[in-house]
Amino acid sequence: MAHHVGELVVGKVAELRPHGALISLPQGEVGFLPAAEVADPMPRRLEDHLRVGQELVLKVVGFDRQGRPSLSLTRVTPRDREAVEYHLEVVRMQSQLAGRSLPPPAPAPSEERLEWQL
Repeated sequence: MAHHVGELVVGKVAELRPHGALISLPQGEVGFLPAAEVADPMPRRLEDHLRVGQELVLKVVGFDRQGRPSLSLTRVTPRDREAVEYHLEVVRMQSQLAGRSLPPPAPAPSEERLEWQL
């Protein structure tokens, strides 16, 4: 999947490294979250802010030489987080409803049908 700068993505912390974290993205992609983009001011220990398996809302801020996304936590606003949570809730509801068939609408009482024809 081709990402673009400014895009919001949801990813999981796959590995903590001395200068940042590797983030697993959907479709098996991997992005990098530099330590400077984890918190402001930059944390001394990433372990104080992140843990492996933690799910995060991140913003794509660039790409490395191999085209992998460079990510940021500090540039994600509360409004961005709300938008992503809302989107994920809609997707969950759609998947729940996908397996269900809706009942047909109830027919109108005969009196209403007669009035409509008159």
